[in-house]
Amino acid sequence: MKKILLSLCVLILSSTIVLSGCSLFGTGDVTVNNNTFNLTDEQWNEYLDKISVSGDSAEQLKAAANYSLLSGVSVITSFTYKTTGYRKVGDNYGAIGERTYSAAYCGSGVIVELDGESDTAYVLTNAHVIYSDSSNEVFSNDVRLYLYGQDAEHVNYSLSSKYVTYNYTYVYYAQGNEYKEMISTTVTDDEKYRIDASVVAASLRYDIALLKVSANDILEKNPYAVAAKFADEEDVTVGDRVYTVGNPGGDGMSVTAGIVNKTSETVSLSISDDENTGNYNDYRVIRTDASINAGNSGGGLFNLNGKLIGVINAKKKGGEIDNMGYALPACNVKRLWLLLKDGYLGGNTFGKNNFGVTRAYLSAVYEAVWTCPEIDITAGGIVSDVVETVAVTKSGGNLQSGDVIKNVSIISFSGETIDSISVKRAYHVDDVLLSLRSGGKVIVTVDRNGTEIEVEASCTTKKVA
Repeated sequence: MKKILLSLCVLILSSTIVLSGCSLFGTGDVTVNNNTFNLTDEQWNEYLDKISVSGDSAEQLKAAANYSLLSGVSVITSFTYKTTGYRKVGDNYGAIGERTYSAAYCGSGVIVELDGESDTAYVLTNAHVIYSDSSNEVFSNDVRLYLYGQDAEHVNYSLSSKYVTYNYTYVYYAQGNEYKEMISTTVTDDEKYRIDASVVAASLRYDIALLKVSANDILEKNPYAVAAKFADEEDVTVGDRVYTVGNPGGDGMSVTAGIVNKTSETVSLSISDDENTGNYNDYRVIRTDASINAGNSGGGLFNLNGKLIGVINAKKKGGEIDNMGYALPACNVKRLWLLLKDGYLGGNTFGKNNFGVTRAYLSAVYEAVWTCPEIDITAGGIVSDVVETVAVTKSGGNLQSGDVIKNVSIISFSGETIDSISVKRAYHVDDVLLSLRSGGKVIVTVDRNGTEIEVEASCTTKKVA
């Protein structure tokens, strides 16, 4: 098994990268620095804007973090497993056939849609929180969510572990040349705290899963719960103060703070239970030094305006490594979760043979041909980010070799511009194409021999896990 922490199994990762698997507000008002606000979007935005203008980052962090707790959830998933059981007789072991045991894991999630009128809510988490490829289910069919203040172990829910027995004798399972005690862990709780969720879509390639729940179930437990708001593409800069909201160690929702260390890099991770399969994917991530631990997986990374800039999915571990955590960029996730939602056909059809996303790719081949720092003169001449020149290296569908890509716009079948991005990094092209739907088109602005022109690019589609 890849994920264990005491009796509560917590998702972790292989090798040097680890997958990061009270009382309610009673009146509806929150008091911050002697100011009381009802939790509406308009009032919070006004309050955060005032603090931002005043330059009081400590108060801004406090207000934003308390607000973001209302969009966070603790996640507990359960799986069942089959393995060969062995009974110990004296100093020897004898096989007694297959035995089944259960295990519970913890993670985090972010509410991204909350509609009381339609009684529909969606929650994002990591795919690896709800996925275990060695289990009987593969994708958990027992996913429980708990809101902030309702997620304390031994108070709002309990985990009970027991040895699997055979004729009143403990059963063991083989692991290498050793025999381990077989322990089964189950979750018990009170329905007044638990929110039952179903997995409606997931992509292992992007490590994102979409959960669907009853909005009224959330609002009945906390009428002031909110859906998180996504930051814009350009809202992430090295040095930005950020904070996480998650469920580290399965000990309930909490907040940690730090800064953005790197706006984009690639890490290679495997989310398989068998870390030796070599089934690794490359994930584009934001790096932060905000404290991240097992159980933070799927939780939000927010800026001081309370906007979601990433979804936590991993950390680096090692004796000489400290506070190197990673989050999937929100600019990518906000397009991806809508793609997952649009691909959901309804019904209880989700399973191990029905996951992934079908997405578009440019027919032409492009790459970053050189990089340089971008100097923001208005910010005192500091280096604000890396800028790449993205050029076509192999012609395809109206794009010619040597074209420098300046902008990509996604047009809907009705002619509306639904997404557009000024291309300063090669990954911008890949990200924005997640917004393309059937019947739409892609308009690319290129610099061709010193002249900017617009061309309609052709795309291919491919389903990726």
